[in-house]
Amino acid sequence: MRWYADLPAVRARQVAADAVWLVLVAASVLLGRAVAGAVSALADPARGLAGGARDLSRQLDGAGESAADLPLVGDELTGPLQRAADGAASLAAAGQEQVDAVTHLAAVLGVATAAVPIALVTLLHLVPRLRWRRRAGEARRLAATAGGERLLALRALHTRSSAELLDAHPDPAGAWAREDPAALTALADLQLRAVGLRPRGTPR
Repeated sequence: MRWYADLPAVRARQVAADAVWLVLVAASVLLGRAVAGAVSALADPARGLAGGARDLSRQLDGAGESAADLPLVGDELTGPLQRAADGAASLAAAGQEQVDAVTHLAAVLGVATAAVPIALVTLLHLVPRLRWRRRAGEARRLAATAGGERLLALRALHTRSSAELLDAHPDPAGAWAREDPAALTALADLQLRAVGLRPRGTPR
């Protein structure tokens, strides 16, 4: 089954709709990335605090190990320094937890910001296209059958406007009832063109 119409005007509208859909999807992705980046930036202070606390913990831990080698006061200095190092490590861990929480929130909000409009525009774009694909497929299959012309003509009588029908034939309903071959062909071709298909016998 084809995804595009035979007639250039209808196909151009379908291609334009596809292009608009692609632009909207790309814009949604960029918006999601922007939201994720903005939320992630909120973690910068906590990220800096965690990094500084880790550095301080390492320095205090090193100072405690060095103090342990000092005579007389080494044991007295090692305890406070080690406790200070442990406190700095706890502060670093708390800061990292905050960074992780904000980073996770940024990812969730970024995905949600992109996914919701993408799903919406895809639904609005895909449903009409699938309906057209079904109608076009039915019309194409009917046109290939022996009695398809009469059925297509009947469908035209039910779905096309009065102006279109009168343009196709001066007495469309009466001609269809009489099974006028020229009228049946004109009405069937009208229905095929209405769904964007090339009338039978028209060169590609």
